Amino acid sequence: MAINSCGGGGAKRQRGDERGVSADRISALPDELRQRILTGLPFKDAIRTGVLARGWRNLWKSRWPHRASVEVHLGSRDDPQGELDALPRPCRRLDRFSLVVDTTKFKSTELRGFTDYAAECRVEDLHVDLQKSTLKILNLHLPLSSPLLARLSLRGIGVTSSMYYLNAQPFRALEVIRLDSVDISQVGFKNMMALCPSLHTLELRHSNCDCFFYRPDSKGKRSRLVMPPNLKTVKVAYCRGHASLNLVPVPSLSSFWYIGDFVSKPFSLPEDAKLIDLYIRIVGEIPFVCNLSRALPIDLSGLTVLTICSNALKIAPSLAIEACPNLSNLQSLKELQLILSRTDTKTLDNIYVFLRASHCHNLERLFVQLPDITHWSLEDLGEKDGPPEHGLRNLRMVKVMRFNWHRFEVQLVSSLLRKASSLHKLLLVSPSVTLPHVLGIQEADIAPLQKALSSGLIMILSKSNDRLTRPFHS
Repeated sequence: MAINSCGGGGAKRQRGDERGVSADRISALPDELRQRILTGLPFKDAIRTGVLARGWRNLWKSRWPHRASVEVHLGSRDDPQGELDALPRPCRRLDRFSLVVDTTKFKSTELRGFTDYAAECRVEDLHVDLQKSTLKILNLHLPLSSPLLARLSLRGIGVTSSMYYLNAQPFRALEVIRLDSVDISQVGFKNMMALCPSLHTLELRHSNCDCFFYRPDSKGKRSRLVMPPNLKTVKVAYCRGHASLNLVPVPSLSSFWYIGDFVSKPFSLPEDAKLIDLYIRIVGEIPFVCNLSRALPIDLSGLTVLTICSNALKIAPSLAIEACPNLSNLQSLKELQLILSRTDTKTLDNIYVFLRASHCHNLERLFVQLPDITHWSLEDLGEKDGPPEHGLRNLRMVKVMRFNWHRFEVQLVSSLLRKASSLHKLLLVSPSVTLPHVLGIQEADIAPLQKALSSGLIMILSKSNDRLTRPFHS
């Protein structure tokens, strides 16, 4: 068992940058005064002060003179009660409490002892991770009093309707819930949502969506499940069942993420949802592409960020004949990320058709994530129409990840260079930081890259850690 903590210590006072520019006034405040300011703020607001000035970055980590974060790891040889008794007393306010259990010798009563301790510490971020699959029979009881709880993360645990005590008070500060490999009853999830009126992010991984968004019963009656009124973001990844968000009212939904096998584990969104960002990553093939279109809202004209995989791009030919109008009007789209699982003629066709049919004339940032494959087909890609002539007039930045100078990649980048007249930066993340000899590439395709390299328009990076050039869906 190990207990780790962070916090304590002072942050260095900002004295100005290397160019001699004097520090701003707010960063010139004494460390003690700035830390006193932070102690009066909720955890999330304390973190956000990092954007005020460089002198405030990471200062929130030292806002308490005592430990602000406690992590407890329990193994098979540890005594849970003994480790609980060894925690600091009296309880002091904690930003984060993490409990990781890697043993089958653990009881629900022992689990409740740790969560009650976290509640006494008025914890804001609670993480419980039961790493043994047999521990799913344990039941979690939310702390009796956690007025500051803002983030709840559960993994490998059972949640039933009995997890809530009589006359439970709402968790009004709880904004983010992450459930990973969680067994939960329909009544349990309904109670959880009812007690979280301020929830804005719900993340589900490796769980059964039928227990979250269950369908009408045999008599055709719909569930009385009511989602929190401020729920804006729903993430579903590798889940079982049907993520039927169209069966429950989610009036504030503006962000949706999906990773999974759409054929056997589909999703469906409300027709009238006003999405701002959308992430779709399909695992496996899609034999009936129009089903994907029916799962989306009717109007996606307000979408500003979209991530879509190459399997889902098979819908592009349908767009060409306007069979899927919801994806043919992306006039507000500013950022597009393409996640490719294959590189062949058909994929390149789908990309070009999608860019032409979606009418994303205001697109400014394009990210392309190539597959990590060592063997590539050398088939002739032939002549392609390429992206739309005027559809990329506002494109300013392109970033291609896992670029290995294969013909498919070179032809795609070359087409973008020819059509994006306003392009300011093209980043290639590649193990080869110089232009190599590319087998089988036509001079017409390699010439634009050579010219862009010499002018500085193209930058070749061995790795990419720049936060300013990361995709929104990263």
